Amino acid sequence: MDELTQQDMIKPQIAASWNRCRMRGMDSNQEPASLRLTGKELENRLKASLSMVRVAYPFMNRIAAFVSSNWPVFLSDSKGYVVSVTGESELPQVPAVTLEAGTLWSEQQQGTNAISLVLDDKKPCQVIGTEHYLKAYHGLAGAAAPILSSEGAFLGILGVVGPKDAFHPHTLGMIVASSAAIENQLELERATEQLYSVVQAMSDGLIAVNNDGVITHMNHVAGRIFGLKPMACIGRRADEIFRDSIPLLQVIKTGREGFNDRELAVTLNNRRVHVTLTSRPICSQQGRVFGIVLTCREMKSVQRLVTRMVGAQARFTFSDLIGEGPGFLEKIDMARRVARSDSTVLLVGESGTGKELFAQAIHNASPRRDGPFVAVNSAALPRDLVESELFGYEEGAFTGARRGGRPGKFELASGGTLFLDEIGDMPLETQSSLLRVLQDKQVVRIGGHTPIPVQIRVIAATNKDISRLVKEGHFRLDLYYRLSVVNVSIPPLRDRGEDILLLTKYFLQRFAKQRGLDFIEMTSEVKNALMSYSWPGNVRELENVIEQANHLLEGNTLELRHFPGKISGRAEQGISSPVPSVRSVLPADMCSCSGRIRSLDEVERETIMNAVALSEGNVSSAARRLGVGRTTLYRKLDKYDIDLTFLRKASS
Repeated sequence: MDELTQQDMIKPQIAASWNRCRMRGMDSNQEPASLRLTGKELENRLKASLSMVRVAYPFMNRIAAFVSSNWPVFLSDSKGYVVSVTGESELPQVPAVTLEAGTLWSEQQQGTNAISLVLDDKKPCQVIGTEHYLKAYHGLAGAAAPILSSEGAFLGILGVVGPKDAFHPHTLGMIVASSAAIENQLELERATEQLYSVVQAMSDGLIAVNNDGVITHMNHVAGRIFGLKPMACIGRRADEIFRDSIPLLQVIKTGREGFNDRELAVTLNNRRVHVTLTSRPICSQQGRVFGIVLTCREMKSVQRLVTRMVGAQARFTFSDLIGEGPGFLEKIDMARRVARSDSTVLLVGESGTGKELFAQAIHNASPRRDGPFVAVNSAALPRDLVESELFGYEEGAFTGARRGGRPGKFELASGGTLFLDEIGDMPLETQSSLLRVLQDKQVVRIGGHTPIPVQIRVIAATNKDISRLVKEGHFRLDLYYRLSVVNVSIPPLRDRGEDILLLTKYFLQRFAKQRGLDFIEMTSEVKNALMSYSWPGNVRELENVIEQANHLLEGNTLELRHFPGKISGRAEQGISSPVPSVRSVLPADMCSCSGRIRSLDEVERETIMNAVALSEGNVSSAARRLGVGRTTLYRKLDKYDIDLTFLRKASS
């Protein structure tokens, strides 16, 4: 492990975990000693996680189908105790240790491992080979991701363990996508259960029918829903009024059986209404049925309630989009103008550029601002669940379909905005169904036949080149045209110039407030380093880097030492040998030695050449020496036709 004790060679969270293990007196050469619950303790812990295990089990089986048979897929609770495992529970390479239910995989018990890091950071991670603290686990690799509630409560961990030589770089992404799907499923089930209770308790519409099928009561809300006059219906037979559209007599014929929240599209008096129905028999103490009570509610009201309960609201507005660069402001202005219409918008930009922020801002500036904002990440949904999530399903549509069916995202977003993120990852077979919904403005659930009208505005987003996907046959051309009525290309952070420092100051103000400081400032070296870095992760990466530096900060001034080497350039600072002047490495005819007064362009050109030569052709280092951004330096190199290749050869 000695070769891995260099702090700059390992991930910060790994290094921190190792330090904690050492402080506890843990020996990296010791044999693993597992703590495993048994008896009543194990029974109680499994019972507490029963709901999560039930939802997670199908996803665990899907993961197991994609990995080798000697890769156990596990689920642990919020304390690190394994509560479910698929496949072999014995770990490959370490026969004496298992992932059996009840086994504790905390840092105190097992040293640095994927479960312990998620317990500590509440973020997805992977631990490969020698990143484990205990040498006994150096032959293994693990990937794990947290499972959180909609309120952010930590529920458990989903992960997989196997031989490090067979570890695939996409394994962690598969685990993260599955944990997100489990979170969505848990939240939808919770919301649906609450919704059913609310509908029953409120009983907005009520119809009572006696044992002979005669309507004995109908309140005014039920009359409004179905377009009927209650007093004209009371005393008449239910099948005479509703005919076959509502099975009111079913409960009477079948004794105690009823139904909960059944969805029906009812057509009465040339008026079509989509409702949810709940039916209960009215029974005597001896069990004799002498009537039924039907409660009803309009489906659009139910959908509005569901979207509120699952938090389908847009929080960000255009005032939350931070930037002063002309290119960025141009995109904001374009988005403001298109927000007033109902046109479909395609947001194009690299990951981390803020596409969902733009989508929420467009929604909040649109006439649909009071409606729901429902976001769907196409890349995070398992392939076989995409259509059921988008379009919903009827009862009995497939094995495991919820009784009574379930509305899809299109129905939940009706009256508002549906945000389809990562649209480039949508399966080709789903694209034709999506196109039909966009054209017809109505959706047919899986297993159903009745079209359901939906009034929505669609905003799609992608970080991929859709035109290239079209040429490769991975994306439908007609769908591309339908989605990109208005195309807004969000610039990457590296092209936004001084916006980098503007965003940095915004994040520092936020972190200063969290720490109870009046302000956090940064040195000029930090400013130059931030401006010189390319920011492949864009604003999301900048925020993470500033947050990380904030945790390392002792006072209220950020310095280069608080930043990772890729930004601070600490590796370059280790070069101690002097670098020759540009005059010593360039031909004489490239140097200005005549003594005449030179133009500013000549002085600037030679200054740039000196900086590049002193930096051995490294543009980032040269930009820091000059105190300018890397993008600015590239423009100057192009302006003065400076050949980097020649300078690099001349300096070597």
